Amino acid sequence: MKYAQVLFPQKIIFKNTKDNSLEELNSTLTYKIPEELNVEKGSLVKAPIRNSQKIGIVLEISEEKPAFKTLEIKEIMLPYPVLTNSQIELLKWISEYYYCPIHQIIKLFIPKKLLTATQAKIRTRKAKTKEVEQIISSEQKNLTEEQQSAIDKILKDSSNTFLIQGVTGSGKTEVYVHLAKHFINQNLQVLILVPEIALTPQTIEYFERSIGITSSVIHSKLAEGERIKNWKDISEGKSKLIIGSRSSIFTPFKDLGLIIIDEEHESSYKQENSPRYSVQKIAEKIQELSKDRQIKIVYGSATPSIETAEKLKNSTIKLLNRIGNIPLPEVEIVDLREEFKKQNHSIFSERLQQELQKILKENTQAILFLNRRGSSSSVVCRDCGFAYKCDDCEMPMTYHEKTLGSPTLICHHCGKISKPPSTCPNCEGVNIRFLGIGTERIEKEIKLLFPKAKVVRADKDTTSKKDSFKTIYKDFRDHKADILIGTQMIAKGLHLPLVNLVGVILADIGLNIPDFKTLEKNFQLLTQVSGRAGRTDTKGKVIIQTYNPENLALKYTQENSYDEFFKYEIIQRKLLSNPPFSSLIKIIIEDKSLKTCQEKTEKLYTQINKILSKLNAMSEVEVLKYPAYLMKLYKKYRYIILLKSVDRKILDKTLENITKEIIMDTSIKIDIDPNTTS
Repeated sequence: MKYAQVLFPQKIIFKNTKDNSLEELNSTLTYKIPEELNVEKGSLVKAPIRNSQKIGIVLEISEEKPAFKTLEIKEIMLPYPVLTNSQIELLKWISEYYYCPIHQIIKLFIPKKLLTATQAKIRTRKAKTKEVEQIISSEQKNLTEEQQSAIDKILKDSSNTFLIQGVTGSGKTEVYVHLAKHFINQNLQVLILVPEIALTPQTIEYFERSIGITSSVIHSKLAEGERIKNWKDISEGKSKLIIGSRSSIFTPFKDLGLIIIDEEHESSYKQENSPRYSVQKIAEKIQELSKDRQIKIVYGSATPSIETAEKLKNSTIKLLNRIGNIPLPEVEIVDLREEFKKQNHSIFSERLQQELQKILKENTQAILFLNRRGSSSSVVCRDCGFAYKCDDCEMPMTYHEKTLGSPTLICHHCGKISKPPSTCPNCEGVNIRFLGIGTERIEKEIKLLFPKAKVVRADKDTTSKKDSFKTIYKDFRDHKADILIGTQMIAKGLHLPLVNLVGVILADIGLNIPDFKTLEKNFQLLTQVSGRAGRTDTKGKVIIQTYNPENLALKYTQENSYDEFFKYEIIQRKLLSNPPFSSLIKIIIEDKSLKTCQEKTEKLYTQINKILSKLNAMSEVEVLKYPAYLMKLYKKYRYIILLKSVDRKILDKTLENITKEIIMDTSIKIDIDPNTTS
């Protein structure tokens, strides 16, 4: 007789008959396997829990009889395992590494419909896909020497993980295409990851046309029937080319040979909700667990994250020239303090207005970009450019209009709270501005300035419906509009040949966020959006409007110098012992009551320090507590405890010693290797 450990995708609550108390059991229960059922590791089965039948996944099979009574598995839902052995190992590792209940993780791997089906035979409806398998004309493009050299190195080098650092427009995508062809020709599967669902249509079109086969697409907004069909095709090895966003990394690949992570620096590759995983970490773990063959991983970016660039400095391939030797756009920084002195109260500087007039006259296109990273405004003097900072820690103060009931400035590092200034402490001027501009206002003012211009807007309001961004992108690419106004989604990887002008309306919005990655994130974003300009035979123009023209993020963007930026930033990270020279764990405490939130934070902060004292590790771990950057979110107050150490094992030991009642508290969230400390 064999026995199976079955994992269920939900909490299992048991009522204690002695005192009627509710107890939470493990999500994995042991069942007897009937001899007539061919149950394997990874099988999707139905088994009884009290008076109901639930669907779960078999994680382990054993011949050892347990010391307690066991019920039998009732049926197998599918005739094949839905998880491979390496995926089961990955699932367990994610639970341990990210301190997440294992029942939450199974939902990443298996489509929801399969976990909730009631019939033994699960039907999958045919997805509405283009019937063009092997019919698409495969386009062949001549490679540059740089591109060919990159492909040769990746295919022939003994290393299995590479970073392609290529300037915008240098042809990274064509390198990906040739690498994908190579692995597909060996009958292996290729996964192409993109940071945003919005980029998927463009990526699908390019790869299908270039390689000559259809792709299977996996992302969170797919219809469930289409998702299951694609998932099944991939698990059976029918699909060789897989394109998707973050969640596609959990697909049950049969013969995976290559993972490409495009725009690897993007923060969207880190999951914000539990389990708070990083795609890069998961990809590297998949590579580690692939015992049968060596999976290649290729990261790509014009502006790689500091962590990736440092880790892969010995296997970085640089593409320094744009295709066709098209020059990089000229970046001009406009000082908005000077505009104010000239009595120009418009959100558009004179230079930006002139350049917009020019592109409309020449019948080309422009992008107007607004960085909406962070919802609260910075406090800036329009006369001298002074940004209000905390007296105690020199971090920028953030303006909150309603968080605490009345306008306040909050330091999101030490927690200091003060009143907003009525005059500038630097020049005593009264022209204090709380920065904050929306895309709707930009659209309104553009239409007033240029009534004949055709304008489209891409933000959360206009792209909430399915395929809405795809429509906006196609219309703009086909020149049905002259000016595209948008937020971060338009900065990422779009190829728009007629765009000769990019205007950054207000760079300052992102410059004062209190976080160790602020300089990096702003440099990356501004460089990426600048790269949308002049991608054909005309040199593009970028105009960045700011009250702080001396800011280093703007300086390095104007010089288009990633190497100089990296040299400066890596020194700062080392001096302050920030990643990649340390590990971080962020604990977020939430509560509807500010007082309760602060009390919970203080209690946990005290417990952590006692644990460190017991471990003789007080000097090895830095512990900070402070209000979150978004101090109130979804009607809850939020505080943060940040743990930092060069020794990751000490951080793990610390978490392991925190009492279970705190770890299980749903108002306390643990973020391993956080993207932001704010």
